Amino acid sequence: MKKKYLIGIVIFMVLGSIVAFTSVKTQEYEETKPDQLFLDLIESTRFFTVEEVAQMIISQDPSIQLVDVRDSSFYHKFTLNGAINMPLNKILAPENKVYLNQGVYKTIFFSNGTSDADVAWMIANRMGYKNTYVMLGGLNTWVDHILQPKYHSVIWDKVDDQMYQYRKGASIYFGGEAIDADDAADQVQAKKPVIKRKKKEVEGGCS
Repeated sequence: MKKKYLIGIVIFMVLGSIVAFTSVKTQEYEETKPDQLFLDLIESTRFFTVEEVAQMIISQDPSIQLVDVRDSSFYHKFTLNGAINMPLNKILAPENKVYLNQGVYKTIFFSNGTSDADVAWMIANRMGYKNTYVMLGGLNTWVDHILQPKYHSVIWDKVDDQMYQYRKGASIYFGGEAIDADDAADQVQAKKPVIKRKKKEVEGGCS
């Protein structure tokens, strides 16, 4: 069995148990069938890289909706441009339905790492909400790749060099050159994750 399927099974079981103990069952929604949910879960197309997200922000892409699922205290310290705050433990609150139950925007969940955003994605998909994605690596990767990019190749490689140059440009755009690396990392990593695209295709602020 392929490695991604094994990983998918483990994630599916863990996240499935979390969803089972939420109030999802009391909501009115068109539930995604477990077999389809599993297939969606192992698809790499449900992820956007931090570079892709950076490009969408820079180009002011009107089709995206960034959702920070961390606690509001971390959200107010540091988040992505234009992101709205939807703490994971409140994702099923009635006031959040208008943001999730729509077919206009690509909703991209993010947290410090990938774990909390994965849980948010799982819940949203279980409820049948479409166009939901996860920012791979979360804000920890955002700091490493966008705010404080470093050149990692041992030998010169054209592709690696182009990616590094893009990240440097993005870093300047997002003010990464003026941000102390340790301070940024502390702000992002202060809260540890709770656990450890495109098959289908609001409002906010910026941890």
